[in-house]
Amino acid sequence: MISIEDFMEDIVGKAMRGNRISIDQLSSLSNVPKDSIEELLKGKFDEIIITSIAPHLNLDAGSLIASGKKTWRPKEVTLNGLSIYNTQWSDMYVNAFLVWDPSNRSAAVFDTGANCEVLIADVEEKKLQVESIFLTHTHRDHIADLPKLLKNFPDATLYTSSKEPIEGANLIDCGHEFNVGPLNGTALLTNGHSKGGLTYFIQGLNRPIAIVGDALFAGSMGGGTVSFEDALKTNRQHIFSLPDNTVICPGHGPMTSVKEEKEMNPFYPEFKK
Repeated sequence: MISIEDFMEDIVGKAMRGNRISIDQLSSLSNVPKDSIEELLKGKFDEIIITSIAPHLNLDAGSLIASGKKTWRPKEVTLNGLSIYNTQWSDMYVNAFLVWDPSNRSAAVFDTGANCEVLIADVEEKKLQVESIFLTHTHRDHIADLPKLLKNFPDATLYTSSKEPIEGANLIDCGHEFNVGPLNGTALLTNGHSKGGLTYFIQGLNRPIAIVGDALFAGSMGGGTVSFEDALKTNRQHIFSLPDNTVICPGHGPMTSVKEEKEMNPFYPEFKK
């Protein structure tokens, strides 16, 4: 089972950095003592403190409480034509994805993970034809095994955002359309965590899928290291607008869905009933 990427303390820390709110400022706004906030940032759960600080960070208190209690995780996803590969990179784990059409065996790879050996073995076992390699963004953990992937699939075309060019890749932008056999895909801009982060929305399997890189995690989102505001905005525009049953395939942590993120992601309080 793939572990949840972020819990309460991670979410609060990201929201504080993104909103440029210091511990002193948050303490003043919420009337919560500084040391209590510091303890929460170390993982100490306190429902009253969460309820007090959440509105000042534009977070939903209810889903943040669930994160602090560690009582929620998304439903497991099993979908013919989609596989996830979760590999260790330093002190964390990173995902790569394999998407294929079950009828004609055409396939595409999305990011590389830290080690793509199992993915390559699966391609051989399933007798797939990898036609394309798509990068959600070019942070090192997501392209760590790209040379091996290209060596094993020399006929595959490599694609990346025009805002994050790398040698040998075809440069694409938001709105770029592609196919994986008869499956139809569209690249969508979900930047903010990185300069040109892309989400790949694919239809044609039993459920639509969105390979989002570090734009969104189960119950959280990537750090808005380039622009927290853009990350929130483009996620709302290009991920939360997708059908509720869309499988979200994140760069870290387990797969989730648009519906579950509307219900349980603290960064998007407007979707809570």
